[in-house]
Amino acid sequence: MTDWGLIDENIHRAMHVVDKAHAASRQLRENATPETFDNFRAQVQDLEANLHQLQTVLGKQKTFARDELADWLSKAFRVKASRARAIPRMGRGAAASPSGKS
Repeated sequence: MTDWGLIDENIHRAMHVVDKAHAASRQLRENATPETFDNFRAQVQDLEANLHQLQTVLGKQKTFARDELADWLSKAFRVKASRARAIPRMGRGAAASPSGKS
């Protein structure tokens, strides 16, 4: 799957995590306990990680597009993607840390 496909997948995953965080917030409002608070915090952290990963790519669209073009050209001439990239590849299920450190 290309990075474009992973971006799309991460957008859908983030939308799902938003729904889960919303449900956790509703549960916290209705029954404020340490467990419901921990669940809410975990859902928000998961959402933050997904959004941070997307922001990394979307904040550098030109560089990302140039990396993708280089990959496509490399595959056309060498049958495998270029290893050099300005932006790290997005990993399936790998969320970047919110602090910006990977």
